Amino acid sequence: MIGDAGRENRAERCRAAADSIAVLARRLARLVDLPTGEQLADVLSGAGWDAEGAGRRGVFAKGGVRAAVLTDWTTATVSVDLDSFGCPRDLDPDDFDDDAAYCAAVDRLYDDAEAMVGVVVERLGLEPADPLAVDPRADYGSRVRLRAGHWAVTVAAVQEDPDLPLLVEVNLTYGADLPGRLAQLVAAPARAEPVDWQTVSARIGVELPEDYRWLMEHYGPGTFDGYLTLSSTAALPQPGPGPPAGALRITTARMLPVATTANGATVSLLMDPTWDNLWQGLRITSPGTAPWDVPTGLLYFLVLTLSRRYPVPQFQVQGGAIPS
Repeated sequence: MIGDAGRENRAERCRAAADSIAVLARRLARLVDLPTGEQLADVLSGAGWDAEGAGRRGVFAKGGVRAAVLTDWTTATVSVDLDSFGCPRDLDPDDFDDDAAYCAAVDRLYDDAEAMVGVVVERLGLEPADPLAVDPRADYGSRVRLRAGHWAVTVAAVQEDPDLPLLVEVNLTYGADLPGRLAQLVAAPARAEPVDWQTVSARIGVELPEDYRWLMEHYGPGTFDGYLTLSSTAALPQPGPGPPAGALRITTARMLPVATTANGATVSLLMDPTWDNLWQGLRITSPGTAPWDVPTGLLYFLVLTLSRRYPVPQFQVQGGAIPS
């Protein structure tokens, strides 16, 4: 266990690291669309971070702090572990006078980590994230959600497993202010028709995800880019079973078709196979091609597709991408 002086030294280290992350966040804010791995690496290098690896999974370092980077077709994320508070399970109950003292020491580790989250948030000086921003640390209650441009910035006390250390982490992931980016790509109509979501949910038997509801409230049914058409909520069916998979013909996650394309593809919301009313992404189906699962919500998917950042095989038309 560390004393007050040790805690202040740790806070100073985290403040210095947060300053470096704030510079990185301001540079990332200039990227309005999902970057490639090379583009993201250039931003990190320009902010003074040195590469330690190559490829879509890389590691960068600056001032003794390391940043893990991941990019793929739908994701760009930078994760920085600022400090470790140790593993609470490593505390030995025999080192304490009684159970109350031991429990207090364990609680102090978590309290110190959460206090450090507050220190880092204040130092970053970023605005709060919007409700529809991606939330890569949704499973952690002790997190603060911020944003820098179209990047969601999450500061959290994270412990991936009871046997692993408790960390304070800053995660920067593309996917904030998606409504703003979509408006730049496709202007919303002057007035969209209101939707009675309680009635819709009662008819189809499930509650629809928040980003889908936002789309229908602000854009309504209609065609994007002359190619992808959102169905009316009145035309939504009840979710149906996905296609059987494997030799045992195992039933896959239920699907709810919500959009179609000019070349016959269907975009469906994909439900979690184990939990009702929990959505886990999209499935793109088209005659003659295998289903294509996309681990994003519909709003995020539209932004990626309309900005030409996500080449969906089913959306290829006569050798090209979605028509401009």
